[in-house]
Amino acid sequence: MKRVVIALTIALLFALTFLVMGLNKERQITKKNIAYDNLNKLLINFLDNQKLQALSIALALSKDRAIADAILRGDRARGYTILNSATSSFAEHLNSTNIYAQVYQKGLKVFASSWDSKILDTQAPSFRSDLKEIVVHRKPVTTVESSIPFGIKASVPIMRESHIVGILEITTLLDRVVAMLREYRIETIVLVEQETLQDDSFCKINPKLNGFQVVNSSYNRDFLNRLRSLSRAKFDKLIHAEYLKSDQHFFATFGIRNHTGKVVGYFITILSDEDFEIFAGKQKSLLKSIFTMESTTEDIYHLEASRSENIFTTLSVEQILRKNSLPDEKDYIYYNEAVHNTLQSLTKDQLINLVLKSYYTKDKSGEIR
Repeated sequence: MKRVVIALTIALLFALTFLVMGLNKERQITKKNIAYDNLNKLLINFLDNQKLQALSIALALSKDRAIADAILRGDRARGYTILNSATSSFAEHLNSTNIYAQVYQKGLKVFASSWDSKILDTQAPSFRSDLKEIVVHRKPVTTVESSIPFGIKASVPIMRESHIVGILEITTLLDRVVAMLREYRIETIVLVEQETLQDDSFCKINPKLNGFQVVNSSYNRDFLNRLRSLSRAKFDKLIHAEYLKSDQHFFATFGIRNHTGKVVGYFITILSDEDFEIFAGKQKSLLKSIFTMESTTEDIYHLEASRSENIFTTLSVEQILRKNSLPDEKDYIYYNEAVHNTLQSLTKDQLINLVLKSYYTKDKSGEIR
């Protein structure tokens, strides 16, 4: 009988061990999925932000009658001067050197480009069906395409009275999105398959990796070396399986799709183990602040604050009741969290006494007559 009990006990221990291991594995998968989804939300947020900015610039520039006049007169030199001057102004006033402008004629041949006065009469690539749609429907389109230069493209019709005379296109390089992600300690490399990338002078001097071209100039060399250190099997898994977790880092891959839904490139990101825990949901208040962002500076403050101990946990009940213990508005998230935890730890009688004490010790003020 004793042997049976021992055997059952051992079997139960084994079963519990495997159950715990299974639950832990499932928990880790859930954390990876949450981190991946949160990174994706942030990336989409930044991409949409840059698409909107590019579209706003394109719409404003397309209203310049001088551009339509230059097209109608066939004055390409004038077209180049206007575009080059405009992008120089963007660099000065928007603090961005990653914005470029190009004008297509109605027949979809390049009329003028802001970065090179010699690019003339080049036919738009056949895969740019979005440009054909603009000629037909006369509606703006924002997308990401691999035509020179690779990046976010906002294309709008140039109208003269009720007729379309050309298309103005603003391209924003993805370096700006990479910089925005870096503010959250997310390093990013943008990869495009070499065979689908045109002879893009903007990135041809950048490194190559397993048949891909790095297209963002602001890539992190240490991160690139980490990618190079992966075996080809692990690299391919990262591309196709969306994420890869090591002991110290979390790699995630996001496909870049054009207006037809075709994948034209990949964002590959890396998080430290500490930042992975944050994006896996450890700091829900921080994530809420990121995904409803109003001010990047404020979001970075919250990111840094989340890495430190909450100083408001040291407040006593008496300090909480005092008006002079109220924090700055930007610290309300952490103050409320600490106060909630403190009050939750009190018993029912302690809470009643606290309310009564607060009532009888209210500050009394008024005019002395």
